[in-house]
Amino acid sequence: MAKGLIKISGAREHNLKNLSLEIPRDQLVVITGPSGSGKSSLAFDTLFAEGQRKYVETLSSYARQFLDQLQKPDIDHIEGLSPAIAIEQRSSGGNPRSTIATTTEIYDYLRLLFANVGQAHCPESGEPISSLTTSDIIEQLLGLPEDTRVMLLAPVVENQKGEFRDVLEKLAREGFVRARIDGELTELEANARVPLDGKKKHSIEVVVDRLVVSDKARGRLADSVETCLKWGEGTIVALHQTPDLERNQWRESRLSNRLTSPATGRSYDPMTPKHFSFNSPYGACPACSGLGQRPVFDQGLMVGDPEKSLDDGVILPWTKGGARMVTHYNGLLKAIAAHYGQDLAKPYRRLAKRFKEVLFRGSGEEEI
Repeated sequence: MAKGLIKISGAREHNLKNLSLEIPRDQLVVITGPSGSGKSSLAFDTLFAEGQRKYVETLSSYARQFLDQLQKPDIDHIEGLSPAIAIEQRSSGGNPRSTIATTTEIYDYLRLLFANVGQAHCPESGEPISSLTTSDIIEQLLGLPEDTRVMLLAPVVENQKGEFRDVLEKLAREGFVRARIDGELTELEANARVPLDGKKKHSIEVVVDRLVVSDKARGRLADSVETCLKWGEGTIVALHQTPDLERNQWRESRLSNRLTSPATGRSYDPMTPKHFSFNSPYGACPACSGLGQRPVFDQGLMVGDPEKSLDDGVILPWTKGGARMVTHYNGLLKAIAAHYGQDLAKPYRRLAKRFKEVLFRGSGEEEI
């Protein structure tokens, strides 16, 4: 047997005329030729049929009863042929969510691979996002210069509308003294009596601890970090003032045990296989819902002879429905035409561009 080759002798299946040839193994081989030259007869009816038949013959008689057994092709001899699979150029069904990857179940393994090995990136900045353990956060804060002043805050409300009187009262009852509300440090007890403007968005960050970085502060810092992560649902806002800064100057950083973007501060759920599935709302493209295509209309196919007017039925779909639908659209036409000062008897091509845009795509935020 020639090494690295599939040797075919005397292939006569269908329109093959006693064909003999050698095909290299472990390579991408393309069989080309005009229609009726025997491409499919060689690939599917000879190579695949014989490879599949020889593989099935190695199985037990019990296993063979559950498999479709192909007939032996009309051929003298084949050497170097391995078990084979074939994917024909035809659709196995009309389901748009069925792909080669889902049919072969490769898709499931790819989702697991990306979820467990992939590096998540922020969709806004493009930077890698990562999470920190509690120990990582403690070491990062202790790594600040000696005698750095640190203020640890836990975000409890982030950019939400409401008065939040109950939130402020609860924080005061739990023993917290200060909070940063909309960027301003304030006493909790005083603010709990005066509700915030419910029509505006607010951010509330409760002050958990204020300390100076040193090796002696490790135990206290660890406790405060744990408290911050609990109240901030995994996120800490750390204000630090190094000795070289003025007393009212603070640098701010966000630390989180969740996947967080360093650029935007947004947190994300851990990646799971569902985030890589186009059949799941977590992973499907919001534009096409995971189908890979979006239905759009061709305005040119909807408009008839542009010399005709709207009164003459130049918009074809609006003339082919029932009487109730035609009446409904005629009413819309009259109202829109009156708003933009357009004559329904004027040829379509002479109508204002803005008026035609509104007919097909709506007026957006403009009220009619």
